[in-house]
Amino acid sequence: MYEKELEKLRNLYQDGVFRPEFYSKKLQVTSFDNYEEFQKIPFTYKRELRDSTIEQRTTTDSKDIYGVFSSSGTTGEKTFYIYNKKDKQVHEEFVRTFYTELGITENDLGGVMAPVDTGVMAHTMMWQFTTMGAGYVNCPIPSPENIIDTITKVPVTVIATRPSIASSVIYNPYITDIARKSHVDKLLMGGGFLSSERRKLLEKAWNAECYNMFGMSEMFGPMAGECKKKNGQHYLSDYLMIEIVDPKTGNPVNVGEIGVAVYTTLWDKGFPLLRYWTDDLMKLDFSQCECGSSNPRLFFKGRLNDCFIIDGEYVFPENIENILFKYGHYGEYLVEQSKNSYTVKVESGDSVIKEAMLEELKFILKSECSVHILMPGSLNYDGHGKRFVRNEE
Repeated sequence: MYEKELEKLRNLYQDGVFRPEFYSKKLQVTSFDNYEEFQKIPFTYKRELRDSTIEQRTTTDSKDIYGVFSSSGTTGEKTFYIYNKKDKQVHEEFVRTFYTELGITENDLGGVMAPVDTGVMAHTMMWQFTTMGAGYVNCPIPSPENIIDTITKVPVTVIATRPSIASSVIYNPYITDIARKSHVDKLLMGGGFLSSERRKLLEKAWNAECYNMFGMSEMFGPMAGECKKKNGQHYLSDYLMIEIVDPKTGNPVNVGEIGVAVYTTLWDKGFPLLRYWTDDLMKLDFSQCECGSSNPRLFFKGRLNDCFIIDGEYVFPENIENILFKYGHYGEYLVEQSKNSYTVKVESGDSVIKEAMLEELKFILKSECSVHILMPGSLNYDGHGKRFVRNEE
């Protein structure tokens, strides 16, 4: 297992990629000879990146630096990420592979609807279009009004944004009608999970195909994307090794089972990721896709700190969202867990709470459940906050 990936890691090791102090400490007692040995390498956690300097994590010379970005710092100190020219080449190969599959060409015009505080996310969205030879227009304050103003004055054909931002146009029938009649024929979603019901809603509202992308700042933006079959997100296994492990033991789970994703990069990255634990919960599929691609697929489910485990089974925001959307409650939502029950708060213009919806929520949550309807905007959801909250009693 992982023979191809381990061979690449041995070559990188010989080339001195793991020479910096940050990695040499982790590699003192093990090797890349086989997967059993590889598993002895300690996991890398985000706090370690935050507490280290760029110099401790890279061998990149200043002449090879492509850019340096930082996290938003919303949880404390900022984390700085350095990207080299090889990172840019890998990014461009990913974009060409997946955008070509989706039919995006130099004749398209991209609309980047991402807040300025998203850092590398907004920048990589712009670079994705220029990589394909396409132009783009940036909408750094993507309110519904600004989005509509942009697409009515500029012939945007592809929008790249978060699911929550793309969904913001649905609350006003006038705005939705403009979106539906625009030039936009593709929506590229990133920076949040895309449930099946939200996808249906977006495709109807925009009269466009909706595709999900997956990435992270540490990886230089996108690392996986859907094909036209929309059945999992392909990633380039030549550049990325993904282990799926049990969140409690850290041991590998069986193929097809859900666990925590642990990432290792397989190229001469500005700062390598070595068994990087992210709290992403997903499963992998290594079978050939119906599209013909042999690139493996990942199925992102949620975050370890934003799910419930009820009777030994995961309950994700997607499970709740699909029910709410099914019954016409399309707004942002929050699920609060108390000792013996759950409260679902949802922004909606429809004040009717159907009994059938309550029964479905109770079935998923295996407990008593109440629903509170709120005015749109009441929850102040920023697009990447937690959906599930545990109330201490």
